[in-house]
Amino acid sequence: MNKMNKKQLLCFINEVSFALDDLALFLNTHPTCKQALVSYENYKGMRKQAIKDYNQLYGPLNKYQVNDSNYFDWVNKPWPWEKECDC
Repeated sequence: MNKMNKKQLLCFINEVSFALDDLALFLNTHPTCKQALVSYENYKGMRKQAIKDYNQLYGPLNKYQVNDSNYFDWVNKPWPWEKECDC
């Protein structure tokens, strides 16, 4: 993934998450659309990698991404939704 700063990476995660939600809605009514299925898998992979990158660089985005090295560390930093993204 391109080198993005914290704000850019969080915006990218939000954008890709929106695309996944939109594609999921489309696939609810068009479950055999091959192009939509391929796009969904592509965006899912991009989101997974972006979240992994964010976790490694800046810490967990939610409680499910906490591990022994960042246990409750997020309380010392601004939370992701605290006006870090000007998308």
